[in-house]
Amino acid sequence: MIKNSEIILVNTQLPENLGSVARGMLNFNFKKLRVVNPKFSMKNEKIIPVSAGADNVIKQSKIFNSFEDAIKDFNFVIGTTNRIRAIKKKRISLEGIVKLISNQTNFVALVFGPEKSGLDNEHISLCDYVFKIETNPKFPSLNLSHAVTIICNKIQDILKKSKIENNSRNKKIAKKKDLILFYEILERSLDESNFFKVQERKRVIFQKIKNIFSKTELTTVEVKTLISIIKNIKK
Repeated sequence: MIKNSEIILVNTQLPENLGSVARGMLNFNFKKLRVVNPKFSMKNEKIIPVSAGADNVIKQSKIFNSFEDAIKDFNFVIGTTNRIRAIKKKRISLEGIVKLISNQTNFVALVFGPEKSGLDNEHISLCDYVFKIETNPKFPSLNLSHAVTIICNKIQDILKKSKIENNSRNKKIAKKKDLILFYEILERSLDESNFFKVQERKRVIFQKIKNIFSKTELTTVEVKTLISIIKNIKK
């Protein structure tokens, strides 16, 4: 089993898809699942039959009310998307994902958005990378469970066939809980200094600010240094 990577489903709309995702995960040695604000009861009778024996993936899944809470203990968060977003994110290849997972000190999340719209800009702003499955450009829409299964399959395939060198083994990347704390302190400081002149634009502007910091693989020490700088500037 792949122990240091988990699948996160955000705002999933159909219980059948949750069951199918669990089945596809277990097919390719992924067992850890997190579900954020599903639009149905986790006791829905349609989930387990569709999982076709992957009951434990469902029963051991962790449920969260917010995306921020779901990602706090990860070092790397990879958002899957099939759309061009206003926020420009670094793209990552499957080989790049495997390289992150191959480093056992990393805890890696693979995030999938709701069936209808996918991940929004707020979710993407908290991701380190985005990954896109190359599909028929005239018919790019993929079922949620198919997307999860394809990625799990390809990651397992690369892990089996290749040994990927990792040059960042000694670099301890900050967990998202540290980065989210930094964002909270930064946002409060910007509010107090009246940085956001037009409140209606605040959300979009702050998404772009978060995106600046997420482009760099900050360590825990670096995040703490940033927090210290802001606190001392305020003094």
